[in-house]
Amino acid sequence: MTGVPASMVTYVPLVLVAFFMALVTVALLVPQVRRFAHRVDAVQIGGTRHGLGRRQHEGAIPNIGGIAILAGFLVAMVVGSILAPKLLDSLRVELLAIVLGGSLMALVGFIDDIWEVPAAMRLASQFLAAGILVVNGVTIDFITNYFGDTPYVFMPELLAVALTLLWVVGFTNAFNFIDGLDGLSSGIAAISSLSLLAVALQFPDRGASVLILAALAGAALGFLRHNFNPATITMGDSGAYLLGYVLAAVSVLGALKVTAAVTVAAPVLILALPVLNITQVTVRRLHRGVNPAIAANDHLHDLLRSRSASPRVTVYVLWAATLVLGVLGMLLSQTPPVLLAATVVAAVLLIALVSYLRLREVGAAPRRALAGVVADDTSER
Repeated sequence: MTGVPASMVTYVPLVLVAFFMALVTVALLVPQVRRFAHRVDAVQIGGTRHGLGRRQHEGAIPNIGGIAILAGFLVAMVVGSILAPKLLDSLRVELLAIVLGGSLMALVGFIDDIWEVPAAMRLASQFLAAGILVVNGVTIDFITNYFGDTPYVFMPELLAVALTLLWVVGFTNAFNFIDGLDGLSSGIAAISSLSLLAVALQFPDRGASVLILAALAGAALGFLRHNFNPATITMGDSGAYLLGYVLAAVSVLGALKVTAAVTVAAPVLILALPVLNITQVTVRRLHRGVNPAIAANDHLHDLLRSRSASPRVTVYVLWAATLVLGVLGMLLSQTPPVLLAATVVAAVLLIALVSYLRLREVGAAPRRALAGVVADDTSER
């Protein structure tokens, strides 16, 4: 097909299998995780104080949904690795490092969701997980040279290690910061994963990146099926740490960061919204003389919600902003128009579909309750 990279045809079976395995697994597991959360009292009470702010949801909502996301992601990774081993050979070690680091982040987040891990320990675990990437070769080794004769500028090893650690730890926390409204972070993760996937699909040696991103997009959409407003579960730190870490890691994975025109810049642009949010939050809090690590209602989604007075409208706006950044990132990486358009259409339709399924479920709940009342009344007669 004209305009479609030949490598894309090779990847199609891998993408479809990984995506749908993750999506279905997460969607089916969430109800089980939700019931388990209520049994162990792993819930967040809406309207309660959180740092200097307040939680914005209503009722007692389970907050360990990241466990379902991790399960779906791992199932997709295992099945994809078995079905297409030849596509992963060149970066198998790096792929395993990302899976191991992501699992560690989900575990730390899960413990924090239930017992609240001290900030210093969370940060130490994040650097440990980032270190797993570094020792296995997942580093930012070079940047694009826009002004010189050579296409790339290679960095000293220590600088490459420092930049990689800061990027992975920083983005992991940035993604956690953006997780503040029903459906927001899961939708952002899905859009960002699909945009990065379009970049990876252009080249024949991106099997590891393709598998990770297809699995991540499917897991995020499977979770959005239950997480869209009004959510029945939130991903908690376990899910936010996992998604943020994996997105950061795959954005610097050796086979993904080399494109025809740019390195690092396109993935950073695609992932820019969480970075912009944590940057403005940090500046605001430092200006007020407040510790940036203490929670408050001063995120981008809080500011937009105060103007729109609608959590759903706020989520739609930030999803749209993420999609625009994704398009810009794909353009920067010279993604063919056909692939770019297909990615945008797929992202919009898939998010619309799972959101509609959640809204339809919400609308059906009162009817089921009414039918139950009528049935009870009839039986009493």
